[in-house]
Amino acid sequence: MVRLPSPKMYPMDIFKRRDDQACRCVRPVARPWPGLLEEGMAVPPSRKTYRHGNLRAAALTAAWNLVASGGQTALSMRQVSDAVGVAHRALYNHFRDRDELLDAVAAEAFKRLATQLAKAKTPREFTVRYVRFALAHPTIYALSVSRPHGTMKHNPSLQAAAHLVITEAMRVYCGDMKSSVERRRAVMKILMIHYGGISLYAAGVLDLSGERALVAELAAMTAPG
Repeated sequence: MVRLPSPKMYPMDIFKRRDDQACRCVRPVARPWPGLLEEGMAVPPSRKTYRHGNLRAAALTAAWNLVASGGQTALSMRQVSDAVGVAHRALYNHFRDRDELLDAVAAEAFKRLATQLAKAKTPREFTVRYVRFALAHPTIYALSVSRPHGTMKHNPSLQAAAHLVITEAMRVYCGDMKSSVERRRAVMKILMIHYGGISLYAAGVLDLSGERALVAELAAMTAPG
């Protein structure tokens, strides 16, 4: 039968007994928490990431800059995360994947282009502002016009941004057209001519002296009547 310590010994005196019948308290060995320095320990690396108040906006700005400087092939989630100073996994809270981030840049491009086109009061002014934007941001423009229209219905924000440009084209060129088919064809004509002319000019195919000459040709092709 095991002999239990007397009540007088419990609970504090039991830690003072040294005979075999008493329980012995083993004092735990103190171990430093990770990051606390001991002699011979290396200094832990400092955290390179930080929190953003608006990570989505910061990531979009970084993505815009990457595409602007190197085209859409230069964009990666890791490069964007490095640019804004967060772990790349944090971006997936705002963008499903790289394509969704590219769509966001394209949507921003459509919005900025539409803002410029909204200032146009005549067809020629529309052409001037369209060409100026496209040539000032060639890789951004190339990205925006490369997004498949058939997939836009699955991305409402991108579709809405693209429709802003279409709306401005209708305002300037469609005038009193009442038929939806007629308006649709008129807008398609305008956008196709502008896109084709700008693409050929950028590729060096057209024998034109510069931006003004390109504008003059496109304006003549898209003049009403």
